[in-house]
Amino acid sequence: MAIFGKRQRNSEPVEPEIEDNLPAPDGEPGVDRDWDRPVDGPFDIAERPELDGLLDLGSMRIPQRPGMELRLDVEKSTQRLVGVTCGLGPNKVQLQAFAAPRSSGLWAEIRAALVEGLAKAGGSAEEIESMFGPALQARMPSRSNDGRVVYQPARFMGVDGPRWFLRVVINGPAAGRDDSLNDVLSFVRSVVVDRGDEPRPPRELLELRAPQAVVDAAAAKQAAKQQSEGQA
Repeated sequence: MAIFGKRQRNSEPVEPEIEDNLPAPDGEPGVDRDWDRPVDGPFDIAERPELDGLLDLGSMRIPQRPGMELRLDVEKSTQRLVGVTCGLGPNKVQLQAFAAPRSSGLWAEIRAALVEGLAKAGGSAEEIESMFGPALQARMPSRSNDGRVVYQPARFMGVDGPRWFLRVVINGPAAGRDDSLNDVLSFVRSVVVDRGDEPRPPRELLELRAPQAVVDAAAAKQAAKQQSEGQA
């Protein structure tokens, strides 16, 4: 399926205008009214100039919640950061941001590929409706300690933004029960994506970097270890 739209010769793309100070609509998105991404989030960085209280991960800014556990997902072969997983009580939420075409989104195409890939791996997925539109309710196969095949629920969501795509994978009670999902959706809606202005091919992973606090803590831990070894 083609994901690039046609563009007339000698025409320049027109960036959408962002209107500031618009009153927020009444009601809760997905409950009292339809979800509207530029108003309800996740947001593009151009839509959220104030980033106070958000954790800077480079291509993403994420909210900080009391008791939240943060894990940076590293690709073993390259040692680059490819995602972030946030522990929100009993639930875990993995976030990954990708470049996307200007003319169309990626979620429909990625959703179909996920269904096919899960089926080949022995799992399954069905399309359901969510606040953000179509989502996938999946059963992920894995091996238990005694070698049996077991299945864990997972919920895949996708958000198409302006030239970016945010993939969300939810594990835990919120993966299978809508009544556990509200806190997770509130968290995801507060995420801000910073795609940057550089030309990027569709599906290219947007670069992540470790928060400065994490870098400083790792450096302090390494220094303390070296000092302890020196004294020994």
